[in-house]
Amino acid sequence: MPEIKVLSEDVIAKIAAGEVIERPASVLKELIENSLDAGASKIEIDIKKAGRGLIRVHDDGRGMDREDLKLALGRHATSKLNAFDDLYSLATFGFRGEALYSIFAVSRLKLSSHRAGAESGYGLEGEGGHITAEIPTAPVKGTTIEAADLFFNTPARAKFMKSDAAERAHLIKTVEEAALANLGAAFRLVIDGAEILSLPVLPGGLWENLKHRAAAIFGKNIYSGMARVEGKTAGMAVYGFVSRSDALGATRANQHFFVNRRPVNSALLRQAFYRGYGHMLVGKHPSCALFVELDPGAFDANIHPQKRDVKFSGENEIFKTVSNTIYEELITKQTASVQLAAPAGENKFSAADVPAYREAAAPPPAAADNGSLFDLAGAAPLAETPAAPADWRGKDLNYIGQLAKSYLLFECEAGLLVVDQHAAQERVLFEKYLEEFSKGAIRVQPLLVPLETELSRSQMETVLKWRDWMKTAGFEIDQRGPAVALLRAAPALFYFTQPAFADFLGYLSEVLGEPQKAAEDMKRSVIATMACKKSIKAHDFVKPQEALRLMDDLKKAKDGYHCPHGRPTLFHVSAADIARRFQRSSAL
Repeated sequence: MPEIKVLSEDVIAKIAAGEVIERPASVLKELIENSLDAGASKIEIDIKKAGRGLIRVHDDGRGMDREDLKLALGRHATSKLNAFDDLYSLATFGFRGEALYSIFAVSRLKLSSHRAGAESGYGLEGEGGHITAEIPTAPVKGTTIEAADLFFNTPARAKFMKSDAAERAHLIKTVEEAALANLGAAFRLVIDGAEILSLPVLPGGLWENLKHRAAAIFGKNIYSGMARVEGKTAGMAVYGFVSRSDALGATRANQHFFVNRRPVNSALLRQAFYRGYGHMLVGKHPSCALFVELDPGAFDANIHPQKRDVKFSGENEIFKTVSNTIYEELITKQTASVQLAAPAGENKFSAADVPAYREAAAPPPAAADNGSLFDLAGAAPLAETPAAPADWRGKDLNYIGQLAKSYLLFECEAGLLVVDQHAAQERVLFEKYLEEFSKGAIRVQPLLVPLETELSRSQMETVLKWRDWMKTAGFEIDQRGPAVALLRAAPALFYFTQPAFADFLGYLSEVLGEPQKAAEDMKRSVIATMACKKSIKAHDFVKPQEALRLMDDLKKAKDGYHCPHGRPTLFHVSAADIARRFQRSSAL
């Protein structure tokens, strides 16, 4: 009996689906790309039950006749190429002919289409890859596809899907990326009966439409901190919107890279993007909608099952052009007025810089690049405990004054104690908040006038799935419309201004993962760490009595030597050290 067996078509179809269809957002991406390749100028999307129930996409593109409609559901069926070499000169999104075949294999599918000039349209229905009905339809321009009950016949795959809120966030982000990249098509997204996005095509050309869509998709808080960049070299153009160096975020969640309008996850583009900021990131991350346009033969999009990555034939030139565009258009021009930029030419990049880009140009580690909670707890110090005297807590401190509105100076043990006012305040608030939280006695302060901030739609979905737990943490968060979050109450320990709330919620929407998968102590630690960022800042004036009260609180802290992120709160310079610097044998 032979051990080698030829798989059945049913099994082959499900395996192919597994390669292409990772989650509901994968289905939506493929259907949107088909609509765009068909020349659609308007795409309407209806989602139910986070895509598990229904994904419906209607476009006004060219449509298909009866013969093409049936062929489209077959394996390796495509209108995008005729020969293998066509793969290297593609100007379309879809090309493998696997998408509809794979979607059909794991859903109950309805497909109807009308080609211009035909008397009527035509429709097909089926499930699990098998057609069950063929029917004429109304002559409605374009194509409509409905994929229902996703993964109904592959329950193991369904188990790996995340919560409805998480899947909705992925679906929304898919539409956001498509809308940013395809400014000539209007998009409308409805989820469970509520309109989430409505993006028409405006008169005014590329920049006017990109500006409008970036503002709608990123939200006002992020978009207001972005600048336009544009650069060209022979055979290549780079353009888009990127964060100014004074408007950075917590993670890479709001970074969108496109190659010939195709959204990609490219390590080379990301590192080149970061390299363009030089040394101005300081552990934070810029947002962007960054576009690279080049000859279709200069890159290969066939290296990833979901076509999310690309390989460039000229990596050196790509890296150099992107890096220099960011630097010259953003850093030089935006910061020259405040003398923050390096001298002209100092930070330019040449082809010699490129081979080690994955190491030398790597950005600072993301605080929680995959939505994980575990990098922000501040449980372990990032640096060793500084040499401060062991008994500074038990001694009276003589307050000397404030240096640069950032550091508090105290005379202590015949020496000088230097305290980072922001780090110290963070530690005090962090421990007080966690103590109240552990006792279930958080003092909550209702706000007479709710604070509000605008988020991207995908960020809002992340915040909403944490809303019930956040209430137990003392934060009452509400929603107005698809993109505006309201703060109605907060822990009494923290004072939030509108900008502070916007910053706080923006951070949380980027770093929070799945509520049910995170330990309670880790959740508390993350929220406390983020909330403490709203305490006394550097460059805030501190009165003498406030400085002394802060030190009394710091003496009572379990770890008075580190802020919640692990940075030192203080250091001590002995009288002997000071004397040595003046070449004296004693302090007197």
